[in-house]
Amino acid sequence: MYFPFGGSTLSGVAKPGVIVWSRFYVANNRLNLDIGLADVLELGESETRRRLESTTKEWPIMHARLHGVSQTQMMGRHKANHIHVAYGKDGAGATDAALTKAALARNLGVAVHWCGTLPG
Repeated sequence: MYFPFGGSTLSGVAKPGVIVWSRFYVANNRLNLDIGLADVLELGESETRRRLESTTKEWPIMHARLHGVSQTQMMGRHKANHIHVAYGKDGAGATDAALTKAALARNLGVAVHWCGTLPG
């Protein structure tokens, strides 16, 4: 069945935890992957509302603190408008998942760029 009416949106606040974030993009005629780790924080309701009202409140929001990457550095490399996120059971699980994803991408011929720091 074909529905000719465009897309959709959802809203919500991401749950706290440790995540792997990544984004694929094309540069220099090659597929690239930026990948790193972050902590998702739980902020108070008033701060979350303030942030939502200063952006687009119909979209989901994630309060993330990237490991070893500043906001300026992140946006300076911003080559894709969305990131992929996967939660780890804990920091070690997220690190293992990130390194596995990076190795798989590299084995598939993708140029991998680790962004930030690894724990330990």
